[in-house]
Parts: sequence; structure tokens; C-alpha cells
Amino acid sequence: MKVRLLTLPLVCFTVLALSGGSGSSQILVTFDDFDLSHAHAYSTNIPNGYQGLNWTNFWVVNPILMSNALTYSVGYGSGMVSPSNVAYNAFGDPAEIDARGSNFDFLSAYLTAGWNSNLNIEVEGFRGSNLVYDATKIVSPFGSTLFTFNYYNIDRLYFNSFGGEPAFDSVPEYNFVMDNMTIELIPEPSSLLLTALGMVSLVAFRRRHRA
Repeated sequence: MKVRLLTLPLVCFTVLALSGGSGSSQILVTFDDFDLSHAHAYSTNIPNGYQGLNWTNFWVVNPILMSNALTYSVGYGSGMVSPSNVAYNAFGDPAEIDARGSNFDFLSAYLTAGWNSNLNIEVEGFRGSNLVYDATKIVSPFGSTLFTFNYYNIDRLYFNSFGGEPAFDSVPEYNFVMDNMTIELIPEPSSLLLTALGMVSLVAFRRRHRA
């Protein structure tokens, strides 16, 4: 009897551990699934729910289709890792990505300056109201750089760009470009618990029929 009482919690713990390790998978967010051929200025805001996340002040643009050749020649074009779209922070203002029902891991992203040389991009990762990650990257408009972040189990990303020097005219612009972002959605605890309870019930059912 004691063996049976110990076995069920052990099975439950094992299932939860396995589910936590294998229930999530990496997602490469390329932003290329937006059809911008008919969008105004070939750009549109990223809607909430895209790739399972909520997006604030992030837009997506196709730099190849943009009619302004100068815009294409700067960071929007050089920041394009996979054709044909990239994400950017509108008006150079802070931008945010929030969890939608469950936390996520922010693993890496390609970052480029839209206009300024030596643009600073501060990327903060939050868990609730607690700041748990904070890194500032310096980027150029002449080439995209892959940065590894490894921000684990967060529910909010906050991007703030500042500094640098105008690379093409006298007006500073704080837009940055992001492409091929790698994230990992973390399964909700409720779904893991249901899986564990299902496995425990199955074990109990099989034992009753063997008796």
C-alpha cells in the first residue's frame, strides 16, 4: 500500500518534469508572413496575438517595396536577414512585447539601426513587475548583428533606443530594425497539470484491471 501511495506522486512529478522540458519549442519569427503589397507605404502595425504574443508600437515593413529608395538603402534594407519583411519601432519610440496567457523565453534576434550610427538599444525583460534582465546593444545601420539574449521565463520585453549620431543627415532618428527573432513559448501550468493527472489516472486504471 505504501508503495502505491508513493508511486502516484512520483509519476505526477515525472510527467510534469518531462512536460516542462519538451512541451515548448523554439519559434523563429521572421515577420515574412505579412503580405504588405497593398499596405500603405508597405508597412503595418503588428497585431496582438501574432506568434502568440502582444505587440506595442512594433510595425512591420517590406523595405524592397518601399517607394523611398533612401529608406531602403539604410538600416531597413540592411537589417533584412530573410526576405522580405522586418519589424521596427514606430517613430523611434519605445516598443514592447508582452506574454499572451503564458510566459516566454527571448533567445536571440538580429538588430540593426534604422538611421543613426552607434544606436543604443536597451532591452529589458520583466517577470511581473520585477526587472530580471537588462542589456544594451550598440548597432549600425550598415549591417545586421545577431545578439543572443537568453531571457528565460519572462512576460514582458521593453525596447528603448537612444543615442548615436546621424549617419545620413543632421536629424537624429532612433528607429531600430529587428528580424529573425527566436522565442520559446512556455506551456501554461494548467495544461501540464491536466497532462499529469491524465497519466496518473491511466496508471491507476491499468492497476485496477491487473488486480
